[in-house]
Amino acid sequence: MKKKSRKPYYRDDEFLLKIGSRIRELRLQKGLTQMDLAFKCNDKDYSQINRVELGKVNFSVSYLLLIAEALDVNPKELV
Repeated sequence: MKKKSRKPYYRDDEFLLKIGSRIRELRLQKGLTQMDLAFKCNDKDYSQINRVELGKVNFSVSYLLLIAEALDVNPKELV
């Protein structure tokens, strides 16, 4: 029996790192810790925010919108 081939997984590490850096910059400007931002995004701990800021996670557009809302910025400001 043949295995079905999977679609290639797309990930742009450089782009994710740029967005993560921008999120970190805005978070610090607003005087928020990673934990503060995590709570505003309904996360139980800061680890997801940490991974996003470091460009380690290929997060969804929905999560990007949640972060923008928590930082009170237009999503365009993150990209």
